[in-house]
Amino acid sequence: MRQMWNGWLLALQLFTVIPIRRSIEWNDIHVRWLVRSMPLAGAAIGALAAGTYALCSMFSFGTPLFLALFLLWLGIWLAGGLHADGWMDVSDAFFSYRDAKRRQEIMSDSRVGAFAVLSLACLLSFRWLFLYETIKAEIPPALFVAIPLLSRSGAAWLLSVGKLAKPTGMAASVREYISWHDAVWALVLAFLVLSLLSVLGGVPVWTSAALAVAMALLALGAKPWVEKQFGGVTGDVLGALIEGGETLLWGVVWLLHSSAMG
Repeated sequence: MRQMWNGWLLALQLFTVIPIRRSIEWNDIHVRWLVRSMPLAGAAIGALAAGTYALCSMFSFGTPLFLALFLLWLGIWLAGGLHADGWMDVSDAFFSYRDAKRRQEIMSDSRVGAFAVLSLACLLSFRWLFLYETIKAEIPPALFVAIPLLSRSGAAWLLSVGKLAKPTGMAASVREYISWHDAVWALVLAFLVLSLLSVLGGVPVWTSAALAVAMALLALGAKPWVEKQFGGVTGDVLGALIEGGETLLWGVVWLLHSSAMG
């Protein structure tokens, strides 16, 4: 149990700005539980956003326009901007139209290119639109937990089973200790939390199922694509999958609510 707890704390240290003032040893069991806990780290971020949304709704504070923008940036800030940075690096590399090796070098470059800025603006614009429309529809707060939970589940799976682009870097340092079994653990934990959100959080079962299927299809399609375009998985690729996945899932929520209202 202590090892599980340490892995969970390690996930919070690496993937969120939640202050965890504790030194945790980087070893095989802690890293395995780190990967298994990735969806739970997303759920923690989502829980803070859900609580903020619920309080604002309860006291009628802020318009849907304001809440959509505030919650959009809250999620990015709680993740320390880590995944947004990955999206930008991947965008710069992809739109360079170079070979996989050169794209890896571009992702490692700290400079930000025009395509990175444009692609991030496009991504966040669409996510803001989806958030705005769904907040107007008075969605249950638990959806703010479900979406980051699922996006990190896809990233945990890709990290565990995808081909590595290079033998160094964040992804390689984690992959050294894990296997596909850890992806199964992550997915099982995500399923349990998602089930609780459906039973206790007011998220319709069909909505949970649609979101899970959409994220699964995205992750399955991302694996051969990133291996072809970038030579495999890197930390930036995982961040891009998380950011892209969240925007996709909010788009699915918007489509489901639009269909229901229609």
